[in-house]
Amino acid sequence: MRRIFLHINVSLDGYICDTAGDIDWHFSDEEFQRYLDQLLESIDGMIFGRVAFEQLAAYWPTAGDEVSAVQARKMHELPKYVLSRTLKRAGWHNTHLLGDDPATALARLKQRDGGDLALFAGARAATTAVGLGVLDELRLIVNPVLLGGGARLFDGTYPKAELCLAHTHQFASGAMLLAYETAAQ
Repeated sequence: MRRIFLHINVSLDGYICDTAGDIDWHFSDEEFQRYLDQLLESIDGMIFGRVAFEQLAAYWPTAGDEVSAVQARKMHELPKYVLSRTLKRAGWHNTHLLGDDPATALARLKQRDGGDLALFAGARAATTAVGLGVLDELRLIVNPVLLGGGARLFDGTYPKAELCLAHTHQFASGAMLLAYETAAQ
């Protein structure tokens, strides 16, 4: 069975964007770019919330030399699944809308043959996925910054969940990857 994991940058005080909605505080260096290349090579698809999808769909099809060749290729080729009840059409290559029943759609994706799926989402989609109990792992890139406000990573209601630390990685920048498996794993 495939696994679905959340992969998201977060500030030390729990925000995924600042009060202006910007994410320019995320660190990015050669080590992190290599990590992203490896991550994209290891998955068989990406899941997005509508907002993240629309932002990424506006950027990636015309991304230039500022991204690696691996990232440009994988962001184009990989299947993209969108959690949205309002989006009716998606023009980005290999995009599939999951429709009005995200729990069923994600459960079906997990049952298909293939490798893991990464949920690259905003706060609302991440909270929804946690609430639905479809995540097998949460991979948080904790950036060494305090934002003092913005959109919280998990801002809503969801059931209490026990997590188990699966692995960590410290980047030279001071950011930390913290990977937690759900108790069901």
